[in-house]
Amino acid sequence: MEKLLEQIHLVEQKHLYELYKHMVKVFENTNLPSHDALHHLRVWLHCRGLIIELHKAELDIPNDLIESAIVACFFHDSGLTIDIGETHGKLGGQICRNYYDQYPNIAIKNIDAIVQAIEFHDDKSVKTGVVTKPEDMVCLNRLVSTADDLDAIGIIGIFRYIEIYLKRGIPENEIPKKVIKNLKNRFNNFTNAYSSLHRFTDKQRVRYMETLNFFIELDSEMSQGLDNPDSQLAVFKILKEQLVEKKQSIDKTISFAINSSSASYPLYFFSKLKSELNVTSAILIG
Repeated sequence: MEKLLEQIHLVEQKHLYELYKHMVKVFENTNLPSHDALHHLRVWLHCRGLIIELHKAELDIPNDLIESAIVACFFHDSGLTIDIGETHGKLGGQICRNYYDQYPNIAIKNIDAIVQAIEFHDDKSVKTGVVTKPEDMVCLNRLVSTADDLDAIGIIGIFRYIEIYLKRGIPENEIPKKVIKNLKNRFNNFTNAYSSLHRFTDKQRVRYMETLNFFIELDSEMSQGLDNPDSQLAVFKILKEQLVEKKQSIDKTISFAINSSSASYPLYFFSKLKSELNVTSAILIG
């Protein structure tokens, strides 16, 4: 384990801050807080955690895999700065290739495999491929797409789904059902591949259920035309009005929600969202 952690540390020393700074620059003219540079950092942290769990399960982690994974994680959604649609992966792959063409002094192996992982990170056909042997679990494509899926669950996942689905122009009343379908597909792909990692999957299942239950309740509230200030719909409306329509930052949206709401669920939701986002930011400070 010490050897793997040292490898991860060396790769992060070499790449993490430069990749993060570059993603901040890539997204500087794109108002998409749920998929910004911090999202890319979170996806890397999910990927790193998955790699560690696989090592604990005595799977071999190739030396080049860690470096390929951090690069792919940090570029996977960069194509959203050009096209917010579901085909942004190919654009992200090109952005990554252009970056390393521009800086040939940064030695990167396996660039073709990295670009492919970026291009196909949201391709369901790749993720639903059957895991027939342990080595399939350490496939770069699967690791990157799974790490992205893990960032789509939990409180952060709720914020992520609501913002991007609204910005894609999906009618409000259709969003919960579309999210539920997408969410179940993501989690099924995850468990199909990694169910042998029992503790890890149990931990992720708790986060998944919080996200799933949120959208089930939201669907029910929308269907019944309820307007309860202490509800999932109240959270949805704050994110819609502040984050999407007024184009406030997520920090200002959270502050608005905490300062203006006296209802318990919105206060719980936005306090927990703030806490989860702060954990990611603390990685950069540390």
